[in-house]
Amino acid sequence: MAIPAGEKKALGQALSMFDGELRENPEWANWESNGVHSFAIRVGNKLYPAKKIVSLAIDIAGRDFTRGKPTNGYLTARAFKLVDLRKAPKLVFIKGEIYDRKTEINGPFGGSTQSGIAPSKQALAIFLFAGASGEQYGYIDEEGAHGVYSYTGEGRIGHMRLTKGNLAIQRHAESGRALHLFKILGKSKGQQYMGEYACADLSWKDGTDAKGNIRKIVLFHLVPVADLILHETSPTDDLSLDTVEKNIQTLRSRAYEATIASASKGASTATRTVYARSQAVKDYVFMRAGGICESCNQPAPFTTNIGRPYLEPHHINRLSDGGLDHPKYIGAICPTCHKEIHYGENGDVKNESLREAIYKKEIDHRKITVFN
Repeated sequence: MAIPAGEKKALGQALSMFDGELRENPEWANWESNGVHSFAIRVGNKLYPAKKIVSLAIDIAGRDFTRGKPTNGYLTARAFKLVDLRKAPKLVFIKGEIYDRKTEINGPFGGSTQSGIAPSKQALAIFLFAGASGEQYGYIDEEGAHGVYSYTGEGRIGHMRLTKGNLAIQRHAESGRALHLFKILGKSKGQQYMGEYACADLSWKDGTDAKGNIRKIVLFHLVPVADLILHETSPTDDLSLDTVEKNIQTLRSRAYEATIASASKGASTATRTVYARSQAVKDYVFMRAGGICESCNQPAPFTTNIGRPYLEPHHINRLSDGGLDHPKYIGAICPTCHKEIHYGENGDVKNESLREAIYKKEIDHRKITVFN
């Protein structure tokens, strides 16, 4: 339906409502870069989701009115400035290379230039900076067995809490953001890129804060995504669930819960944990597809020797597939669509279409059925 006429005052009230009731809500964490929202309203140094603000102002569900240009025209006619969130710079770093934080990392991609945990405002990424400078505050960042990296959370005074940057790491899969780890080499020496990681789980230990008081410190156990890509075998036959399991909502709940890092005994279980969590996500995604490619909407090209429609997992927010992700950012697609997205001339367009299709499915998840 077309957007009805409305007063600019109502839009102003909607902006205030978003700040007061939604901005700190986990559902809206990192919304600027989750790929679902194409345009934002800029007011001062704040961004607001364009479609949601109009929805709040006119009290009509966002999915019930026309998207894109009609929404934008409605806002620009009322003197609101819009930002195209799709025009973010391409994020490509080379493992082992040294980068300048201000000009090559936070400069083009946004995020704090001081904090060790710096969520980007321009890309689907969280930048993590590790070094020896925080050891006096109990910060010990180190690589352990099997490439698992233990990364200390932020907070210098009192017990560390799962808020702000720490919360961003814990829920990075839910927000669709990759973790990019850099090692601080020293003053004016730059930051060496360590690679992309997935947060498997977290643990707590006793330490001291900046005032010398004993406190609880959180350690995030990060697994290299490169290792997870090698583990990402194939496709539909990689399902782990009992074939009797047909409750799609149970699988969905299990998958969503799996994307949030929870407390564990330590780094020794991280690799096994992240594999199990990734599997829970894939179990649901393949059942959600119901044997139909979620990109071209055609039946799977063939049935495997154990009777499953053959589809492949595609990670929408990544240049390569593999690693822990969220059901909102993984599609089960046929081999042809998969190759076209990665190598085709219009691969980016096809990938964005898939993103939109998955978003709609997850919004209307109760209508999802499964194959027999």
